Formats: sequence, C-alpha cells, structure tokens
Amino acid sequence: MPQSSGSSPGRGSDHGSTGPTGRSGPLPVRQATSEAISIPPARTPPDDHPEDYPPEPPPPPVDRCDLGPISAPSAQQLWATDDLADLARSSALFTQEPLGPEGPIRSEGPIRSGWSPSGPYPSCAVPSTHPAALTLTMFGGSDRRQFHRYAGAAMMTAILAEGQIMEVSDVLAASPIQLALERADDMLGDLLDAHEATPPAHIFAQTARLRRGLERLGRRSMPAGDARRRDVLTGRVAVLGADAAFKLGDIETARALTTLGFQAGGLAGEGPLLGSAREVAAVNEFYAGHPDEALRLARDGLTHVGDGPVRARLICQVARALAALGDVRGAAQALDQAYDLADLIPPDQWGRPGPSFENFNPVEVSYNATTALCLLGRPQAAQEHAELALPKLDAMNAPGFRSVIRLDLALALARQGRLELERVCDLATKAIEISWGRTVASVSGRADQLLAATRPHSEVREVRELALLVREWQRSAAGQRPGPGAVTAPGLAV
Repeated sequence: MPQSSGSSPGRGSDHGSTGPTGRSGPLPVRQATSEAISIPPARTPPDDHPEDYPPEPPPPPVDRCDLGPISAPSAQQLWATDDLADLARSSALFTQEPLGPEGPIRSEGPIRSGWSPSGPYPSCAVPSTHPAALTLTMFGGSDRRQFHRYAGAAMMTAILAEGQIMEVSDVLAASPIQLALERADDMLGDLLDAHEATPPAHIFAQTARLRRGLERLGRRSMPAGDARRRDVLTGRVAVLGADAAFKLGDIETARALTTLGFQAGGLAGEGPLLGSAREVAAVNEFYAGHPDEALRLARDGLTHVGDGPVRARLICQVARALAALGDVRGAAQALDQAYDLADLIPPDQWGRPGPSFENFNPVEVSYNATTALCLLGRPQAAQEHAELALPKLDAMNAPGFRSVIRLDLALALARQGRLELERVCDLATKAIEISWGRTVASVSGRADQLLAATRPHSEVREVRELALLVREWQRSAAGQRPGPGAVTAPGLAV
C-alpha cells in the first residue's frame, strides 16, 4: 500500500477519541465562547432560484431480464442514461417471453397489449413511449433479423460495460487508444452520476475495475496528449475510489487512493485533480477525527488551484477543520470566503453535491456551515444555515448529505438537554430513513455519537426506538456488498 499523503509519522492519540471498535472518531462538539465574532449569515448565490431545484422523479423499476448480475450504479441508470443499454434490453425481448406466475406468457410479439411492467410478476417490458419500444415498432415485430443486425453491437457494448463477458481492462485493452479513453471517461461519468445514491461498496468495486483497466492501458504506446488524458482519468478514478473507501470506513485505503490520485495529478500537471485529491483526503481525515491533518491537506490543496469549484470545496474543508479545532474566528472567515466563491460559480457548473472535479453546488457551503457551527456549539446559527440547505438537498438525490445535516442538528440539540428530545428523535429518524439501504461511515459515525448523547434519556420510548432503528440500519450494511458480477481489485477487500 503506498504511503499516504494523509498520514503523519508523529500522529498519536491526541488526534481524536477512540470508539469501541478501536477506530478514531470525530472530536467532541466545542462549547460556544463569549468572544464577539461575526458568524456569516446563510445566503444563496445571485443566480440561485427555487425553480432550479425541481424534485427529481423516482427512478423506474429495473428488471435484470436474465442478462446476468447488474451492478447497482448501472441498474439505477439503466433506463435513463444510455440508449445502447435500452437497445440491448429490447433485443433480448425477441428471444425470451415474460414470466408470469404460471410460466412463460405467450404473445404475438415482444410487447403484448395489456401486459404492463408494473404487473404482479417480473417483466422485461419497456414503456410504450420509450425509445426502445419505438425502435421495435419501427422495425416491426416480424423483421427480427434487421433489428438484430442493428442492435447486436449495442447489446454487446452494454453487456461488456457491465463486465459480464470481459473484464473492463480487457474491453479497454481491445479498443483503439482514443476509443478506450472515451469509454473510460464515460464509465467514470456514470459512476460520478450514481455514487451519491449507490451503496459505496459497489462504487468502490467498479472504480477498482476501471483503475485496473487504465493501468493496463498505460502499458501501450500512445501520444503525449493521450498519455496525459490517461493520467488524469487514472487520478480521477482513484480519487472517486478513495471517496467510496472513506464511506466504507476504510481510512487507510482512502489515504492510499488519494495519494495515487495526487501523484497522477502531478504527472499530468492538473491542478484541479491535485486539489480534488487533497479535498477528499481532508474529508477522510476530518471524519477519522484528525482535524489538524484535514486542515493541512485542505490548505495544501489550495496552493494548486485558482478560483473555481475545487477551491470552494477546499475552503469548506478548511472551515470544518477549524471549527473542529475550536477556531471560531478562522471558521467564520472561511465560511464567508466559501459563500463569496460560491457566488462566482455559474449555474452550469453547480452539479450535484458530492465529489466532483469540475462542479460545485452552492448548497454545499450552507451544508458545511451547519456542520461547522454545530461543532462550535452554536445550534441556533447552524439552524439558520440548515434551513437554507435542507429544502435544496431534499430536492436532490443525495441521501448522505441529507442524513448528515439532520444528524448534525440532532446532535447539537441533544447536547442542549432533555427539552429537545422529541425534535432530536424526529430529525434522527428521518436521517436514517433517508439513508436506508445505503450505510456509509460518516452517517453511521454521527448516529453513534447521537446515541451516546441520548443514552442518559433511555427511559424515553422514542430514544429506545431510535437506538433500535440505528442498529438495524447499521447491520443492514452487510447486505449492501456487490454481487458476483462486481469484480474487486486485487489486495483491496470490498
């Protein structure tokens, strides 16, 4: 395992408290000081409008259609992201009948009138207005040969992208250099789109596969421009893998992967990649209970980037680390600077919350401000920023962010005493419900802290019910591992 940029030789027990598992946890919340310091007010960028945050429709149900194991990120995006996958799915309809309770359902064509995907049995049907169904209509149910010639390549591409016949490294190695780089870029984009709503074990496994493919691609001779692009992709995949490892609670692997991403950014001379590697490393150390190391990493990242999305991310990490260290003035100044930077980012670069190399959503400032102010023992100021962040986060598919901000508020309120218990339990219950089916270390750690804070009030029924809910959610993590179709990297346990 390479030496991590996120570790220091002299680190000792003074960096954080150790929980029952032996791993470090976040530092305790600081008490509010009497020092007269101006906390920046919550605010939105001038281009931010409520209509920019329409509620996202729930994803349609996904049917595997006997195409073999399908990884979670692709399963969630299957109907929405790529017509190639749609064509592959619809081409399978020609060779199999839908299964009903009594066995195969025979029909005159691949889509039978009156047969609905929402029926009481699994279905491989597509909506009648879906491009795949329109393609079937265009070719006609009787002319299968023409459709198969058209869809054959698309079907193979969709299946190969899932690694069902060839490993990702084999797919990239068998492609011309530029096509292989395009495929790798597309795969990375799909993972970035899916990672905040997908169990991190799946993202980790797929980034490991993609990184292995890029490493194998690096053995081939290629022009300098293509080599630089490969290095950038390798670094970005490593950083996204580090984020997934952190969410799994694997601090050491996250450190190693952020180091790999930083090294790749140095080879490519890519400032935003260098800064992004440091930002994810800082998040990793912050949640590991090492705010001083998180602060060092974030400040080092700032030396590699100019104004823009990555700088805004790093300033947010500076603010949280300073808050954990009890520096009220420094945290307030960093938050004010982060709001100023967010004002300058155009809406077409906002994107969704979470790791990114080119985007930053302004809601992340108020989200991080909530955490920082809770750490400083200022729940009323934190509530102001949370009231700005929550409606926007709730309109996005970002369960981790939505859960953490509620648990931060609940934890700050729990430390104020018994009078807030009802609201504490309501916030925490909602947080766990939001992240049900996707257990991540940052949310789990916050939940553990909250249970410790409410344990003195265990005679209250709502407190006991919350504890049972949290433990059941944490135990469910064992069922969120990738299936046999997801290939992991050698030496990196998933």
